[in-house]
Amino acid sequence: MAGAPALAQTGELPSLEDLLRTERRGAAADVSVSTASRQAQSADLAPAVTHVVSRQDIARLGLRTLGDVLRRMPGLEVREDDEFTRVAVRGVAPGDFNGRVLFLLDGLRLNDNLYDGGPINREFYVDVSLIERVEFTPGPGSALYGGNALLGVVNIVTQRADTLAGPQAHVVLSPRGQVSTRLSYAQRLDSGAEWLAAFSSDEEPHTPLLFGEPEEYRARLQPLEWDRARRWLLGGRSGGLSLRVGGVQRERGLYSFLPKSGDITGSVNSLREQFAQAGWEGRAADWDLHLGLAWQQSRYRSEQADDNEAELRTSRFEALGRWWLAELRLARAWGGPAGDSHTTSVGMDWQRDGVQRFRYVYLGETPSDENYASQRLGFYLQDEWRLAERQRLVLGLRQDGVHGGDSSWNPRAAWVWSPEPGQSLKLMWGTAFRAPNRFERALNQSAEAEAPRPERLRTLELAWQGPLPGLSAGAWSWQASLFTSHLVNFIERGSNKPYANTAVAHSRGAELGLHGHWGEGWQLQLSLMGQRNAAADGSHQAYSPSQTLKWALQMPVAGPALRLSLSGWATKARFGDEQLPGYAQHQAHLLWQPSRRWDFFVGAENVGGRAYAEASGPGYSAPVQRQGTRWQAGLTWRGDAP
Repeated sequence: MAGAPALAQTGELPSLEDLLRTERRGAAADVSVSTASRQAQSADLAPAVTHVVSRQDIARLGLRTLGDVLRRMPGLEVREDDEFTRVAVRGVAPGDFNGRVLFLLDGLRLNDNLYDGGPINREFYVDVSLIERVEFTPGPGSALYGGNALLGVVNIVTQRADTLAGPQAHVVLSPRGQVSTRLSYAQRLDSGAEWLAAFSSDEEPHTPLLFGEPEEYRARLQPLEWDRARRWLLGGRSGGLSLRVGGVQRERGLYSFLPKSGDITGSVNSLREQFAQAGWEGRAADWDLHLGLAWQQSRYRSEQADDNEAELRTSRFEALGRWWLAELRLARAWGGPAGDSHTTSVGMDWQRDGVQRFRYVYLGETPSDENYASQRLGFYLQDEWRLAERQRLVLGLRQDGVHGGDSSWNPRAAWVWSPEPGQSLKLMWGTAFRAPNRFERALNQSAEAEAPRPERLRTLELAWQGPLPGLSAGAWSWQASLFTSHLVNFIERGSNKPYANTAVAHSRGAELGLHGHWGEGWQLQLSLMGQRNAAADGSHQAYSPSQTLKWALQMPVAGPALRLSLSGWATKARFGDEQLPGYAQHQAHLLWQPSRRWDFFVGAENVGGRAYAEASGPGYSAPVQRQGTRWQAGLTWRGDAP
């Protein structure tokens, strides 16, 4: 959870819960966010641009996965293949497993200690119906968060007991046989203590074939393609103490071809992740204090038949990681009549990688393991100076070191001028780094190649947001950003090759957003991003669109109880080893809320059923072929709160 609260616009200290529970009613500048500075504050005074998708947006737009939520964010492009979902930021490729974006769950770091993987599909820890809001802060975040915050930070904030009070059930069905369910119970006691138990599942017995498989093979391949996930989350808090445990297990059935005979067989990939977390927030010697401790584990396993030898054998690849996380954060306001001439934040976080193991073996044989261990320690300092009533200067610096490995210093600076609430001008500069992860190092070691050097990024951004001139104040607002970045030592891997640092990459672009609400519940959101990135030799990031338009229109149909939402996006042509033509996607979602207890909904993705191709993972992955309209329907039931 976010750390100590920042000062409100009035100079008074609101509670952290009050800030984080603020319901989004307008543009991002109107809400409180915590990702940009690791403390809750109004978005117009935060030292970075932050995009927000709220639980109301999730319900009204019919968003099913965290990937669907991130698709709504300006500057993000979500790419899916048959097993993993990746996200590119402002045209920069995602890498293998989202290692250049830091993912947080209520402030808990989620990226694993093997691939730096950030899970955003069925392998994510919680069902999206449990999410209060998702914040995305683009740009370098290493000055606060260390590695993995190279291109941005995504913080998923879950709902508390006030919105999840009592028993709840959530069910989603699709004509393809996909079933998603969530059962939860939450309670807030008279003492203020609260607890939550939630269980969810997601099962798809026949996933779509995505790589243009020949028609004559489809009848044999389709039964081998399936997907299912199970999740659980238990937690409670009392006063400043919080405890939480959770886990997810995802299993994916895939078709494969036997290498010698060419026969078709099935294989199973599985991912199991668990975490346990404890935290405490309070005050000590005039400082707002946060202490946190967490244990996490991630195990990926892939099994596949092999007929290269005289008998049919099954090979297994397993990657196992276990690690501990600890953090300490302190914040204090100093000086001035209101005691807030500037606010200092200091912190330390530590990660101990107890197990980093890769294993490849034929079942029945003695395994030959590759075992590793490491330790990381980071310190940061940030000072926010109040130059005037609504003018801030933010300076920050962080040092990260890995035992026996790379270390890095990363500064940041931001000047924020907010002449009035909901309006701000921001000038932001910062650096970031990403050290090669354990898998990248291990693969190069096995190939007798040097480990790649750490990636380093320098970014400059100018942003303006405020009400749209000539229209009702607060009803319409706009946001514009200009950004440029310089990325050195970009780590890339070609097919069957070790990882290597490529030439310097430059990126520049602009984002423009419009948000309006009027009448009895009408809302419109538009965003347009244009960007261009190129390496020193003039080549472009694979499948990186130069322009992307996103939109969402929410409207009442028969009073506030029945709402229709229309949304989508459109991208221009993308280039890689081959050109992918531009395409547009349209979604429709109808939500009926006859009472507080019941929600009923029906929706469709890819309205019109247009066929299109989109990039999947890194540049050498085959494009994914998609077609047809995907329908869904479901309900949410809420029982009486105790």
